[in-house]
Amino acid sequence: MSSPSSPPSSPGAAAAAQQPLVNRYTDKTATQERPCFICLRPTTKVLASQQGGDWFYACPSHLQDTGFAKGEGIPTVPTVEALAAVAAARKKKAGLDAAKKKADEAKDSSNSPQQQQKSHAAKLGSAVLSGLGHVATKTAASVTSFYTDEDAIERKKLQDEVDRLEREARMKPAFWVLHRDIFYLRQAEVKKRTAKKALNGISFPRVPNGL
Repeated sequence: MSSPSSPPSSPGAAAAAQQPLVNRYTDKTATQERPCFICLRPTTKVLASQQGGDWFYACPSHLQDTGFAKGEGIPTVPTVEALAAVAAARKKKAGLDAAKKKADEAKDSSNSPQQQQKSHAAKLGSAVLSGLGHVATKTAASVTSFYTDEDAIERKKLQDEVDRLEREARMKPAFWVLHRDIFYLRQAEVKKRTAKKALNGISFPRVPNGL
């Protein structure tokens, strides 16, 4: 009498095992750590074939190496010019709001004695500046230089922000394509696993009693 064979796998699992492995993997996060397929370090990052039939643990750092995998369908990142346009629009709106607030405050206090004193002081200041044309010219040049440097610093900040967004986007592709050498190893692993399951399911005849 032959020994009972192992229970058959589900139709979905059997179909996935029979179909050719597709080199399209999505990354997931497991609840428990397991050794990485490459370096054997503990990790919770898992790469699973979109079509089923294969999954394995891999450190997130390997996903940054094009010799391991390459992301496809990476989200679009705004350009420096786009971020600059948004920043300029916000700055313009803030300036308009501040100007409106200042105009409202000036309207309320235009007839106050303090305002008249300020107006007189402003006239005196204008007279003094009119006699310092050379100094005023140098000051204007300094202000222009300041704003030029400020624009360069602001653009550098925007470029750093774009670089950060690009790094994050590269880690969130629609799917990963393994390097051909890595994918070959996964194909070999799947074939080995499939053959082992098939071998475990074979029922060998037992030796008859009495022999």
